[in-house]
Amino acid sequence: MITAAVIRNLSFTNPYLDAICCFLRPFIYIGLYSTWAFSFQKRIIQTNTRRCLILIAALMIFWMFVRMCKYQMPYELPIALRYGWYLYYIPMQLIPTASLYLAFHMRQPENYRLPRWTHWLFLTALILIGLVLTNDLHQLVFSFPEGKLGEAASYEVGVYGYGPVYYLIITWDIGCALAAVCMILFKCRVVRNKKLLWFPFSAYGLAVIYGITYCLDLPFWRMLTRDMTAAFCLLFAAIIESCIQCGLIPSNTSYAQLFESSAIAAQITDTDGNVCYRSKDSGEIKAETVHRALERPVMMENGIRLSGAPIRGGYVLWKENLSELQDILQELADMKEELKDANVIEEENLKAKKQMAKLSVKNQLYDKMQKQTSRQIILLTRLIDEYSLAENEQQRKKILGKVVVIGAYIKRRSNLIFIAEHNSIISVRELELCFEETIRNLELSGVAAGFLVIKESSHCPLSQMTGKMISSEAAMRIYDFSEAVIEESLDSLSALSVTLKQKNEKLVLSISAECEANLTEIAGRYGAEVEQDFDGAWLLSFSVKGGESR
Repeated sequence: MITAAVIRNLSFTNPYLDAICCFLRPFIYIGLYSTWAFSFQKRIIQTNTRRCLILIAALMIFWMFVRMCKYQMPYELPIALRYGWYLYYIPMQLIPTASLYLAFHMRQPENYRLPRWTHWLFLTALILIGLVLTNDLHQLVFSFPEGKLGEAASYEVGVYGYGPVYYLIITWDIGCALAAVCMILFKCRVVRNKKLLWFPFSAYGLAVIYGITYCLDLPFWRMLTRDMTAAFCLLFAAIIESCIQCGLIPSNTSYAQLFESSAIAAQITDTDGNVCYRSKDSGEIKAETVHRALERPVMMENGIRLSGAPIRGGYVLWKENLSELQDILQELADMKEELKDANVIEEENLKAKKQMAKLSVKNQLYDKMQKQTSRQIILLTRLIDEYSLAENEQQRKKILGKVVVIGAYIKRRSNLIFIAEHNSIISVRELELCFEETIRNLELSGVAAGFLVIKESSHCPLSQMTGKMISSEAAMRIYDFSEAVIEESLDSLSALSVTLKQKNEKLVLSISAECEANLTEIAGRYGAEVEQDFDGAWLLSFSVKGGESR
């Protein structure tokens, strides 16, 4: 920048050297702003902020290029000179507008999108640029003496005048730049360098003063800074750079010091393994350990794990303290073993409880069987004693017949109890099997016995009554009544006929018994109807509710 200012004041008699100096000065500025734009790639983190800054730098480069072209045009081309001058106002309008967009994107997330109303800002700048480029038609920006529009001399300061749109353009530029600086300052949370905080506003104020004095054509300011383009670009670049340096615009700087003082135990090396950056807690790492860590994590002493990963231009290595995690894992392993042992004990206890529950249910069932067949068990015991004391074979055979009948009842009655524990209703077939076995044992004892089932008034065997069910309680009451009649008349029983009939929801058991015993008491005990026919046979009728259709 100083070199460019020196070259500006040099004068050579040799036209070639003078031409070289004229070209060299703008290219110095272009190179300066290009380098400045490339620096944003590393210094600015946020994408939208970086794009706005690069756009501002690109507009400055464009402005310097247009300025260079304008001053190399001969006076014989007044139209080219005039439009080269008009083109100045493209970067003059867009640089403050871009700085305002920069302020909007500050401290916003990466996916932030500007509100739609902000598009009007860019549209306003384009309208003002259009008015400048079409000034020859309306002369609202610059006014020229009548008939002097095509003369190069009319472009000198003091010859042309300023229209209302020109002052609107200056107001727009000053307003956008001031709003951008104030918004950037307002959005900043922490100022990194408060000593430089005054610099952006000083540069802004200097730019405003320079613009005013330039328009008024004061000789003092024109003597110090005759190049308006270079002055405005430098002042605006100073405003932005000072905002970056004092932290108003967040930048990606001082990372080496931050990395060194951080509590993360890490190192950054080049491709050859040479350490470029190292935090204070990283320590020395052997070369062979580094190579192994790049392949897979390596466990070191005291629960420290070393890991590595490739990055652009080298590798990053970091240490993690896993001692607490290892302690927790060990505690979990110990707890797992304890729980495993406890689960084994609990499973054994559960098995034992289940076994005890099964035995308890069985015992309850056996107790119930014994309680409901206790009278028959006592009778059976007495008959067995009589059998052992019998004097002849005829008595023994008769007693044995009774034992068989009583035993069959105990077996069948216990079976009904067992079925009733699981089902409240049973098939009529179960009751049929009970009577069939009783009748068969009576026949072995020499009793003429028979069993028949009647459905309504039609005779049919029980096996054909498909789909019929009976309640468990009803079945046991019917079987108990028939057993009571048999036991009461067994000593003198010569013939027995049993008939089971279902009528509506009632089951009716009819018994015809030829015996010398009086069955009136048995019938009264069970609430059955009883009568004795003319030849001495007893007729009993016992009914219960409990017949159901499946």
